[in-house]
Amino acid sequence: MDLKLETNRLTLQPFIKEDATRIRDLANDKELSAILGLPHPYELQYAEDWIEMQPKQIKDGVEYPLTILGKEIMEVIGTITLRIDKGNNKGELGYWIGRNYWGNGFATEAVNRVVELGFNELNLNKIWASAVTKNKASKIVLEKVGLKKEGTLRQNRLLHNKYEDIDIYGILRNEYLNES
Repeated sequence: MDLKLETNRLTLQPFIKEDATRIRDLANDKELSAILGLPHPYELQYAEDWIEMQPKQIKDGVEYPLTILGKEIMEVIGTITLRIDKGNNKGELGYWIGRNYWGNGFATEAVNRVVELGFNELNLNKIWASAVTKNKASKIVLEKVGLKKEGTLRQNRLLHNKYEDIDIYGILRNEYLNES
């Protein structure tokens, strides 16, 4: 399977070692850290270690971490991952966009393409995602792509010494095929 995915404005593709510095720079943002629970400051070693384990995850079909590359600027602007639960034939979607690129529809474009990958190429039955309840922008992205809110897990994630509620969103294969 070719993991180079195209949209109008983006290329989604596996990471290479050289992407570590860019990921460190994008992830080293207090606001992003607060939403995602990333360590702050975000060290280069974290990105290098994460990228190093990705080829095996992709080969084993358990996780598909991809860069979100802006075609116009030819730079990584974020990341998107589909984690596969083979036993239940579903995928968990996770993504983030560097703060300088928020509000441009890039997340929606990337999520839409990865949902397409999950249903059309990986033949998943369900794709789901979680979002910190206060992260309104991420919830809007998920809803635009067709995921529906399934519930809220109260005080489910400890982010920077504060328990946060998490909203769960999902879309089923038959819902996606009827919507497309």
